[in-house]
Amino acid sequence: MPDSQPPVDATASAVPPPKKGMSTGAKVAIGCGIVAILALVVIVAVVVIGGRYASRKVDEFAGGFEAQQEASETVQELEREHPFTAPADGIVRADRADAFFAVSDDAWEEMREWADDMREREAEIDNRGGQAGLGDAMAGFQGLGQSRVALSEALAEHDMAVSEYIWTGMALVHAYNALDQPPESSGVPAENLALAGAHREQLAEMADDGAGSEGRGMVLAIAWTLATTEGITNTIPGLDTLGY
Repeated sequence: MPDSQPPVDATASAVPPPKKGMSTGAKVAIGCGIVAILALVVIVAVVVIGGRYASRKVDEFAGGFEAQQEASETVQELEREHPFTAPADGIVRADRADAFFAVSDDAWEEMREWADDMREREAEIDNRGGQAGLGDAMAGFQGLGQSRVALSEALAEHDMAVSEYIWTGMALVHAYNALDQPPESSGVPAENLALAGAHREQLAEMADDGAGSEGRGMVLAIAWTLATTEGITNTIPGLDTLGY
């Protein structure tokens, strides 16, 4: 017999105060479509299954507590072993850009199926008038948990701290968004513009630029959520210089 769903308390007092999330600039950099998919997971969890029930199911469906704990430890260890300081000149080194794209590609291969499934579910929920089901929540939690593990493993494989990954990605997307501006007035280092031009197609995905372009930007969004839960996001140096 399936677990009964707890009643939903819709009173204002039942809603916890919001945590500091992405800035508007970060949402634009990562891609609004990507952020919408992650938001779907959170909204469905709160509305459909409630806090306590969700907590129990997360452990069952998100890869288990042990896998999530290992991902957390990996991320923290990478921050200690590969501490990141944003370069004073704001220039992304070519080898670090290569590492960024390698991490994105490796993690995306593990996330792709879930991302596609969540986009389909998002459309189906819209067609149902916004009514999400328990299956939607469970699929979201499972994929989100597995994506965190996949990203931590990709970061470890390429010796890249999540703080460096996020800064590098934001800097490259910032340069990509400036490609159509006069270089002398963009405020973006020429080296970054050159890298953005060389990786234009990949960065178009990161920036969610154009119909059907959503893809590897999901990895950058997952990195943001992972860094946030680990207390790293607010300590990432140099994001303020990128306007995020």
